[in-house]
Amino acid sequence: MELRRARSLVGYWIDGELVLDNYLDAASETGERNGVAVDGPSIDILEQFGDWTDPETVPDRLDHYDASSVRDAIKALTEAGLLRTRDEVTIEDQVMDAWQPWGEPATFFHFGTKDTAYVSVDGAVADAGMAARREEIRAEIAADGPPPAIFARNPDAKRIHLTRAFLPLRRDFGEVLVSRRTHRTYKDEPVPLRSLSTVLHYTFAPMYFYDAGMLGNLMLRTSPCGGARHESECYVVVRNVEQIPPGVYHYSPEDHSLEIVSAGVDEQLMDRVLFSQKMITTAGFVCFLTVNLPRAMYKYRSARMLRTVLLNTGHLAQTFALCSTAVGLGPAQNDAFSDSEVESMLGIDGVSETAMYVLAAGVPDRRTDGFPIEDGHDDLERRVGESLARATEPGGDTWGA
Repeated sequence: MELRRARSLVGYWIDGELVLDNYLDAASETGERNGVAVDGPSIDILEQFGDWTDPETVPDRLDHYDASSVRDAIKALTEAGLLRTRDEVTIEDQVMDAWQPWGEPATFFHFGTKDTAYVSVDGAVADAGMAARREEIRAEIAADGPPPAIFARNPDAKRIHLTRAFLPLRRDFGEVLVSRRTHRTYKDEPVPLRSLSTVLHYTFAPMYFYDAGMLGNLMLRTSPCGGARHESECYVVVRNVEQIPPGVYHYSPEDHSLEIVSAGVDEQLMDRVLFSQKMITTAGFVCFLTVNLPRAMYKYRSARMLRTVLLNTGHLAQTFALCSTAVGLGPAQNDAFSDSEVESMLGIDGVSETAMYVLAAGVPDRRTDGFPIEDGHDDLERRVGESLARATEPGGDTWGA
């Protein structure tokens, strides 16, 4: 029987020990993944199994170790899932080959956070073990002290209070859904102040509050968020908005204001950190969404929560796009930006608060009814004519190709 080292191993140090975690192994009943602490000799042995190898040949190659101890270690490493038989690697090989384009970090994150067990309120009623685990979690949370503030506010920052004369969102909902498109070009006109104010309010400000007991007073936005933690913050780069000087601001939902981070906009910096994407850099205003991690981590202690945080920013982005569309603006969104440079520009540490998404909106210069921009009446006739012409040429394409 030949063995091979598992291809899905990730190593890290915990309390002075090197731990190897096979992230394709099934999670335990509690949803936790238990890595295996290894020592120097174990690493030497694993090194011998980069490809299919007869374990009986390994002691001779590691003759500086006792042969029987090497055999015992091979057995233990196999039982721990660090060495695999041919019957055990079918799924492993499928995963590693299929996910190869995205590399090890993405594969580890996805499969390392699969099948997490949840401790639900209803489940704890019927399951004594789940109820005990729920109490353990409550005790852990309580031991950490009071919850993080739901609002990030810099009391010393100069601020611009935005108008509360919000535009009425009376446009037909179905029309807004159908009209929502990602815009890439804008008119050189300032975004109306009331439009900016309305979009920020209905996307990022609280609509209601909820007393969650030991978890604190929570805000409820128009977008869903796991546990109503609402860990996302919004930083606004104003380029062309009426009555608002260009600059970098932090949106304060507590009092509906813009806290000044820095005056003016460095257009060259914006072009660089956004990789020259004109759909963002030429918009009237740009919103960088960040995540205040302690706010989410206070309640949720599982790595699975990172998935939830990513989903939460997506919820906000869709609300932003729909609100922008409803007030007549052209929205856009993108995740291509230089993280560290953006975080430096926003004045955040990139550790406890990190950049996650970029949204933008401006006064659109193309049609806003949702019809594909390239397929306006004139463009459609042109494209149909070109396609028919190519189809009649020798070697030309066929309709629909």
